[in-house]
Amino acid sequence: MQVILIIIVFLFGLAIGSFANVCIYRLPRKKSIANPPRSFCPHCGKTIAWYDNIPVLGFLLLRGKCRYCRASISAQYPLVELLIGLLFVGVYLFVFSRGERLILTPFYWYFCTTLVILSVIDGEFFILPDRLTYPLVILGFLLAALYPGHLGSSTIGAGLLRALIGAVAGGLSLWLIGVLGKAAFKKEAMGLGDVKLMAAVGAWQGWELVLFAIFLGALVAAVVGITCIVMKKAKLGSKIPFGPYLAAGSLITLFFGWEILLWYIRLY
Repeated sequence: MQVILIIIVFLFGLAIGSFANVCIYRLPRKKSIANPPRSFCPHCGKTIAWYDNIPVLGFLLLRGKCRYCRASISAQYPLVELLIGLLFVGVYLFVFSRGERLILTPFYWYFCTTLVILSVIDGEFFILPDRLTYPLVILGFLLAALYPGHLGSSTIGAGLLRALIGAVAGGLSLWLIGVLGKAAFKKEAMGLGDVKLMAAVGAWQGWELVLFAIFLGALVAAVVGITCIVMKKAKLGSKIPFGPYLAAGSLITLFFGWEILLWYIRLY
């Protein structure tokens, strides 16, 4: 029974991943995600048939090419679908293995999906749309009110306070980094989109984990940046999107944050 549920959750995640690809393509281009309702080829504009739009499978059957114009389809589409499908399974196992309330599941699915969408958009366009970050902040506070226990609080008031402190800690930390970076390098070092993103993560995870997420994001960004410079894929001082690394740090802290922190504390 458990295996069947995991398969159902994974398939549902793939379907949401397909919708996430719609958001990734349309939102930064100022297009409606509802009109046209059907997906279309960005090269020839032809509406994609339902049997060609099956998550992952459609890409494989078409061998990565549009049925009509034979233009290449980006591997980003199946990768996003697979990633969100795996994250949905991860959230399902995370919630039930810890005996958490079922209410957490759809909230965390939304959290993970939004982080993936923001990461891909930022990676291509260097923006983190307010249409995604603002709802993430609001839902963080809503979850704190509905189930303050996920932040370690026993009352609604305490949960909302924890969410507020987390939002301030996450947003203010990134803002200060941006101010200091601009003063040191005489150019913009941090966008306000990153500030809003980590304010949202702070509302979801609390001040301890959001600060840890920022640290992990910076660490991953540094490793990737140095590797790219060594491999001559980038130059020192090249502009890089920070959103994907902050999102990666936030996903790590969602699933493993307290375990890593407690393990580190035990070392001392």
